[in-house]
Amino acid sequence: MTDTAEHLVRLRRLDSQTKADRVRAVIDAMADGGEPLVVAHVARKAAVSRRFIYDHPELRADIERRSAEIADRFITTVAASARVTGASLRADLENVKAQNVRLRGEIGLLAARLGESVASDVRSEMSGRGVLDAAAPNLALEEHRAEVADLHSQLTSRNDELQAARQINRELMEKLNAAPHTLSHVNRR
Repeated sequence: MTDTAEHLVRLRRLDSQTKADRVRAVIDAMADGGEPLVVAHVARKAAVSRRFIYDHPELRADIERRSAEIADRFITTVAASARVTGASLRADLENVKAQNVRLRGEIGLLAARLGESVASDVRSEMSGRGVLDAAAPNLALEEHRAEVADLHSQLTSRNDELQAARQINRELMEKLNAAPHTLSHVNRR
C-alpha cells in the first residue's frame, strides 16, 4: 500500500472511532437522563447515520444493554413505589373502617340520648300542663325521626367513602399488576 492509501485508511479509522465515541457519549447521556434508547434517536443525536450504528455490532449491543438497564431500574422503582402505595392504601382502608365503626357507635349513643331527651321533654310538657296535648308527642316524634334520618345520612356518606376507597385500592392494584407486562412489551421494540 502506498503512503497515501495508508494515510486515507488511518483517517477513515480515526473518523470511525470519533463517530463511535460520539455514539457512546450520546448513549451514556440518554441513559443517564432516562430517555428510551432507540437506534434512530441515538443516531440523530450523535449526528451519524443509523447504518453506522447497525454496521458496528458493539454499538448496537451497548444500546441494548443500556436499554435493559434502564428498564430494570424503572421496574424496580415502580415496584418499590407500588409496595409503599399498596401499604399506605391498606392502612388508609383500615383507618376508614375503624372510623366507620366508631361513628356507628356514636350514632347509636346519640340516638339513645335523643330518645331520652324527647321522652323527658314530652313528660315535662305533659306534667306542666296537666293535660295531654295530642300534638306534642307527634311533634317530638317527628323531630326525633328527622335527627335519626340525619344520622343515617351521615352513616351512608361514610359507607360511600369507604366503598370509594376500596374501589380505588382495587384499581391501583390492577394497574400495578398490569404494569410489568406493559413494560416488557415496550422494551421489546
